[in-house]
Amino acid sequence: MNRNLVRIAGLIFAAFSVVILYLTYIQIFQGSFLLNHPRNRRLQLLEKTVIRGRILDGHGKVLAQTVVADGEKRRVYPYGEITGNVTGYLSGKYGRWGLEASYNQALLGLESGLTGEDFWAIRRIDTGRRGNDIILSLDTGLQELAYRLLGDRKGAVVAIEPSTGRVLTMVSRPGFNPERIEPAWDKLKNDPDSPLLNRATQGLYPPGSTIKVVTAAGILARNPETADRYFDAPGYVVIEGRRIEDRQARGRLNLSQAFARSSNYVFATLGIEQGARNFVQMAHNFGIGQNIPFDIFTENSRIPVPEQLSKLELGESAIGQGRVMVTPLNMALVAAAVANKGKVMAPSLVDEIRRPDGSLIRAFQPRVLWHTIDEKTADILRQLMVAAVANGTGRSAAIPGIQVAGKTGSAENPHGKTHAWFIGFGPADDPQVAVAVIIENGGAGGAEAAPLAREIIKTVIGQKR
Repeated sequence: MNRNLVRIAGLIFAAFSVVILYLTYIQIFQGSFLLNHPRNRRLQLLEKTVIRGRILDGHGKVLAQTVVADGEKRRVYPYGEITGNVTGYLSGKYGRWGLEASYNQALLGLESGLTGEDFWAIRRIDTGRRGNDIILSLDTGLQELAYRLLGDRKGAVVAIEPSTGRVLTMVSRPGFNPERIEPAWDKLKNDPDSPLLNRATQGLYPPGSTIKVVTAAGILARNPETADRYFDAPGYVVIEGRRIEDRQARGRLNLSQAFARSSNYVFATLGIEQGARNFVQMAHNFGIGQNIPFDIFTENSRIPVPEQLSKLELGESAIGQGRVMVTPLNMALVAAAVANKGKVMAPSLVDEIRRPDGSLIRAFQPRVLWHTIDEKTADILRQLMVAAVANGTGRSAAIPGIQVAGKTGSAENPHGKTHAWFIGFGPADDPQVAVAVIIENGGAGGAEAAPLAREIIKTVIGQKR
């Protein structure tokens, strides 16, 4: 009898322990998720009683705010589709997206979760309580410039401060007006141009020759003497029976000349020489295939595991024609890593969170996300990228009196014309901004993407002088 009682007591204790552990897990690890879940009715009720906080750019310009007229609250977005991919939208019918979703708690004034005070606020009708303001690193003037420069072309622009990771501009085109999200939902959702897709963080593209920065980093990290090596480029490369043309780079070339002319022969050879494992590891060092923590939803760039790369696929991947797929945000981080002596800073959109009275709740703190390469390798890459702009395929990114570093790319597209890429930074000797530009079906990166990047770099440098 006593033995049975002990067993029953043990089972009851175990059951209570499981319940306690589960509730602890829910509170600590799932609390924020459940609080922000669209079906959380307590939060829906609180939405009705709180005047949602504002989203401001780095100069105090309002990107989103709640206005109250005749007792009705309405969320307005003064810059519409220019900043829509960043602010996201707020809809009673379709939920939240962008910063409106990821910073929902802060905008409702729930930076500490749903407290007892908040619970009682729910019980009162229209308390008039105000949520917190979010101040971004974004520069609206730069955002307008990038959006205008893209024109009617589909694509994305990302500009980052290399030393901190602060995002200065992030544009995706075509965009959408968050104020019109409900009446335009069906049209937006079915639009073949995918305006609801944030191309800057969710668009996955073949990197084209911009990946040669990563290929060069991989070989230089293993064999620094490659910087002084010469190659005899025949104007094509044959790998496992497949011929890849290389018309821009023929003859005897050193590494700098091969990079400036974007030689497929040289970089396919260097990719194969370093091997699949080393190439993939270096790509991971730059964030390709890794999770990039960010303030809004971000797709992971993709790269096959080494075992899945044949010699041909490795050679193709090393020149940006394989199965590697990247986001513009990731490629901006690649450029920023070279600019920042090999360190990738965690990208960030939010500088501060402040209470309605202006008091500070949280301030941005830069942090190193990854160490990609050593300073010596980063300096060699910087020189290669400077040469590519000074006398290579990136000439259209050159700025008189300012040394710009960059790499162009024209990514093959099975569905049409090639995508135009440019990544780079400036000034090369004191980097203040790193940029990634992609123009879908744009053609040559040097002709189309590089001039756009030049204007962004020139504008940022002009602002900081």
